[in-house]
Amino acid sequence: MDSPTKKKRRIDVDSKEIISSKNGEVLEKLKKNRKHVPKFRIKSNGECATLETPSNERVPLMLTDIQHLLLHSLLGNLNLTQPPRWYVFDKCDHISQTTCLILEGVSIQHWEKYCDNLHYTKKIFTDFVEILTPSVYNGSLVQELALVPLSEVDKEGIIQKYGSMNLALEARKDLMVMMKAVFPIGSEVRQNVELLTEDKFPRTQLILSTWQLIEENYPIPIKGKLKNAYADYVMTKDEYLPVTVNSPMFGLDCEMCITSAGSELTRVSIVNESHETIYESLVKPYNDITDYLTRFSGITKTLLSNVTKRLKDVQDDIRELLPPDAILVGQSLNIDLHALKMMHPYVIDTSLIYNFTGERTRKPKLKTLAKEFLNIDIQTGKGGHCSVEDSLASLKLVQLKLNKNIEYGDAVHTNRQKYKENIINKISKTPELALSIFNHMIAQRKSSLVVGCDDITGDYHSYLSQAKESISSHLRKGKPKKVKLNTVDEVEEVITTLSKASNEYNFAMAHLKLELNHDKDSEQMQTIDEWINKIWNYLCESALLVVVFSGTTNDNGMAMIKIKGQNN
Repeated sequence: MDSPTKKKRRIDVDSKEIISSKNGEVLEKLKKNRKHVPKFRIKSNGECATLETPSNERVPLMLTDIQHLLLHSLLGNLNLTQPPRWYVFDKCDHISQTTCLILEGVSIQHWEKYCDNLHYTKKIFTDFVEILTPSVYNGSLVQELALVPLSEVDKEGIIQKYGSMNLALEARKDLMVMMKAVFPIGSEVRQNVELLTEDKFPRTQLILSTWQLIEENYPIPIKGKLKNAYADYVMTKDEYLPVTVNSPMFGLDCEMCITSAGSELTRVSIVNESHETIYESLVKPYNDITDYLTRFSGITKTLLSNVTKRLKDVQDDIRELLPPDAILVGQSLNIDLHALKMMHPYVIDTSLIYNFTGERTRKPKLKTLAKEFLNIDIQTGKGGHCSVEDSLASLKLVQLKLNKNIEYGDAVHTNRQKYKENIINKISKTPELALSIFNHMIAQRKSSLVVGCDDITGDYHSYLSQAKESISSHLRKGKPKKVKLNTVDEVEEVITTLSKASNEYNFAMAHLKLELNHDKDSEQMQTIDEWINKIWNYLCESALLVVVFSGTTNDNGMAMIKIKGQNN
């Protein structure tokens, strides 16, 4: 018979084994659950937009960046043709719900002034980014948030199906939206201009977007780091017209030398679509030349000996010469624009629209492109490159592509063919080339709610109506999900409705127009802090919360992003 002591020890051992077993099960469950926890993080391209970066070094994100974030959280990787440029979503398919709060009339300056008192918001969020919003240029926040730019797959499929250049032009509404945020672009379109050639698809499809200009190191006048870096640059026009399928293209190329101050311009050439040289000039650098780079530029001391034209003169000539909707074409044209110290909104870069490897970072040389696609030899002489020859080659390459199709000569597009064949039928396609975010969600059977007071919800009505009307064309089977617009009387009711909606809708968004009173803005910001906390407490695990301060006419906005349950 066991002694009481032995029995007690056996009970203790058995208890420990049971506890250990239970702990093991719990740990296994925790590990299993951890595998499915979605995570959001900002990658290097987005770090320069975070508020941790000094304001004079910051490069704000675009509103389209926030649009893409929302769509990504809702649709997973379905709507992506390439990885997001500024963030990473790990296990995005496990995001349980997306909630977005838009506060119009609140800017980054309000945050910087009162953030120390916003205890809840600072406790919840760890990622804060500056955004360039329509308030800065009197644009429509509703229009630009509701209208989600189509992916390349969407655009190509619709262009192939409908073959309309006018409809295809509409596909680049997103291009104009953000261009207007950066460059002074008017609303009138140049009329009665005939194309010199009949493009097979719109040339606007080849123009770099604002974020591509930033990524490719083009000079653009965005407030902060870039504006400071390009303080001595000038724009090609004081005001531009919107770019269209009728906008003329001009090939441009420059040659440079090395001076005591660095690289400086020595020659510039511009050709038109008729392959005529419309501008050609040698340029005398301001500083002493240390290397003429003759083997590349063809420039010699003798050539520049009697030249009196300076960079400022060339800038004035180009500003006078180019029409306000000109499209500049060139090979790695960012280098030429830096040499000219000029900024221009509409650019087609042959090093990006042609590609052999399928990787955008590995750019082909102009000499190789000219031989492969134009069957001509350029840059063959020992006397260096000819800027007229190079600018003409770039222009001809673009004209050739426009006469073929958007995939011609581009392995990046070609490599997506299998992706397109598998996915394109799953993505909503209608004649309206600027589909609202609600269309995308209906197509994927996602429910959505927009709530606000009557001073804002009317602006969303047309987008929701259009989405509902097109349900039959999007959904072949099954009962359509809810797409609802809710108008309430009081601001507090907006917040309560949004908070509770997180349990009913895949996507819930509240939009409030606020007028902060200077005498009471501290108190109002604390109220906003309480709103955010209330919404957060209602959210379920793995839900995404995005809060956007839309900015004012004088100051940029900001966005805060957090997945509930994510540990940083």
